[in-house]
Amino acid sequence: MKEQDLIALGFNRNDVTSEESGSPNDWYYYTYDFTEQLSLISIDSEEAEDKGWYVEFCDVQNEIRFTNIRELAKLITIIENAKICNKQE
Repeated sequence: MKEQDLIALGFNRNDVTSEESGSPNDWYYYTYDFTEQLSLISIDSEEAEDKGWYVEFCDVQNEIRFTNIRELAKLITIIENAKICNKQE
């Protein structure tokens, strides 16, 4: 998966400065928030240089991982369509 794929799917970039993190370099990661309690998070830009981009659910990292853009796009569509707050009754 490429960084541009995450941007195209509507992920938000979160920048972290070296001062904030204590890391020698600035870095960033991406998030996609379905609700306040359900989000996807990418690995950080430094890790992605070595491994390529992938995303996981927040709070259940290292259990469910998406590396395929088509599968991720389907998941986002399914969850967005199932959100109750988006539906008119």
